[in-house]
Amino acid sequence: MVHAIVRLGLRFPESSFHFLKTKTMKLGPHQKIAIGWVIVVSLGIYSFALSRKSIESKRYETMKARQQNMATLPQLDEEKLKLVQDLEIEMMSDMYNRMTSACHRKCIPPKYIEPELGKGESICLDRCVAKYLDVHERIGKKLTQISMQEDNFMKNKVAEQPKTS
Repeated sequence: MVHAIVRLGLRFPESSFHFLKTKTMKLGPHQKIAIGWVIVVSLGIYSFALSRKSIESKRYETMKARQQNMATLPQLDEEKLKLVQDLEIEMMSDMYNRMTSACHRKCIPPKYIEPELGKGESICLDRCVAKYLDVHERIGKKLTQISMQEDNFMKNKVAEQPKTS
């Protein structure tokens, strides 16, 4: 490790890497599994936070555009906006819980044979989480598209009503 850093042209005092020369602590099988799950959960929470932030910004932009385009409909007050945000947080929490349990069922056998996650299990978890988040994003986009189409349909229908009267 020290030699790789020196090859990159970075110079640090040798004492900076004393932790690399110390003995490693032996971990039991349950501790290794716990560490593996901490990593998986941390990545899941990080992904959740990123997707939540992205979805919130997209939804905020979409809601703002809808409010501007639909001046005839009543504006959302603070209480209703808070309700929408709370529902979204609840839906994201539910999605995360379902993803965690589904990927655990799919990738981790019920009886632990080895004390740590195997390479296959790790890859399976990574792919499972990625697919779950991808499908969730696609469904969200499709629902937004359908909602926009319904809004446009209703807008056109409202615009046609005065002509027929």
